[in-house]
This record gives sequence, structure tokens and C-alpha cells, in this order.
Amino acid sequence: MKSNEETLGDLKKELLRIGSTDQRDYDLQKRKGQVLSTTICRRLKLSWPMVVEKTGVLSSKGNG
Repeated sequence: MKSNEETLGDLKKELLRIGSTDQRDYDLQKRKGQVLSTTICRRLKLSWPMVVEKTGVLSSKGNG
């Protein structure tokens, strides 16, 4: 199983590729092999907005 840092790094790459931090957008457009948003939230014990904040994506992009 990946570390939390690896999980967040992979998620950040996917969010930037998709161009959205929306949970539904991520689940619909994620690449094969990427885990579902609910799995990430459960693993990190955080809500989706908190997970996205941890990736650092929001500091460089708007939400949505």
C-alpha cells in the first residue's frame, strides 16, 4: 500500500491533469489504477476538501 505522501502526490497529478478539484470530476475522469476519492478520504481520515487542500492544488488553482 502506498504511503500517504505517495497517495497525495498521485492525487495532485490527477487533479492537475483533469483541471478540477471536484470529487465527482475526479472519480469520473481518473486514470485506470487510481483509487476512488472515497478510498483516499477513508485512508487519510479526511474529508475531500481537506484531502484536496493537503495536495496543495488549491494554492495554485481555483476550486472547480
